[in-house]
Amino acid sequence: MYRLWLGLVLVLVIHAGCGDGKTKQLNAALEKSKATIQAISDENSQLKEQISRLQTEFNDLQNENSNLKISETELQQWSRQLAEQLGPAVWYPGPYERPLPRKIIERATAEKLVQSLNDLFRQAQLPEVILLKVLGDTAFVDISQDEQLTQQMGSTGATGYIQAVTYTLTSLPGIHYVDFQFKEGDHAVPGRYSR
Repeated sequence: MYRLWLGLVLVLVIHAGCGDGKTKQLNAALEKSKATIQAISDENSQLKEQISRLQTEFNDLQNENSNLKISETELQQWSRQLAEQLGPAVWYPGPYERPLPRKIIERATAEKLVQSLNDLFRQAQLPEVILLKVLGDTAFVDISQDEQLTQQMGSTGATGYIQAVTYTLTSLPGIHYVDFQFKEGDHAVPGRYSR
């Protein structure tokens, strides 16, 4: 019986010794998994913080955008009111995005305004505007050298030119639109424009 117990104890010791290697291996894998889970959890926390910061920045940008839209609307209303108060005038491209009033003309007609504007355009070697007709609240115009406008003046120059013509003609009471009739190019598009 002693031998049986001794054999049984030896079997258990041998079995426990062999199992101890696997247990260590499993414990090591478990610890590695726990470390990986912790790293993922830490990264998740950092991502949540970044998302929160980005959401705050996004909300701030939305508020700024809304404020800018309000400011733009107010500026447009102010510029319309200013233009109406000045009365008929020749507007010419200035250093900023919009044209500036260059010359107020009393008892102006569309023809007189176009003539005065063309004097300035000739001095700057820009194409002349041709008044085709005024029909209702719209002045119809063409451009003498439309290729110069659409291909050689760049987008900013073409925009300033079109705005100068538009602001000049819409400074007359009753004219609210200018219909440009020229061949479309890279920097300018024909069509109906307003202040």
